[in-house]
Amino acid sequence: MTWDATNIFLLVANILTILYILYNDAVIPLWKGKTVLTVKLRSRGRWDGYIFVGIIALLFISNTFFREGPQLTSILLAVMGILFIYICFFRSSKAVFKETGLFYALLFFPYSKIERMNLSEDGILVIETNRQRLMLFARSEKDLEKMLAVFTKYN
Repeated sequence: MTWDATNIFLLVANILTILYILYNDAVIPLWKGKTVLTVKLRSRGRWDGYIFVGIIALLFISNTFFREGPQLTSILLAVMGILFIYICFFRSSKAVFKETGLFYALLFFPYSKIERMNLSEDGILVIETNRQRLMLFARSEKDLEKMLAVFTKYN
């Protein structure tokens, strides 16, 4: 087992991916106070995940069976494939509403920074802060009503 640049890169990528999963699924619900509402959002870019997992699978198959590459590289590619299968197929994007703000796309946005909110006809809640425009794609009208109720209560 040799630790060349490829294996070090794969190891660092796997560690960062695990940290991302832990932050998103364990830290965010506990951080910044009590969670008032968690809403799963419509997924966008699902095909990007399919393509990425497919590329990792092709690299794993190529390295393991055709090139007979280093075993450590195959193991690290397999771990990366499993992690990204979880991220792409089992985890869904969500907005976590707290008493003082919301987490969306791993970032916290305080309610006090929200300047405007617009609702489109197709169920997209557009939130404008002083720097960014957030687009929350609600899965259903019920979810949209829940989000609006939280905004009216805590904003």
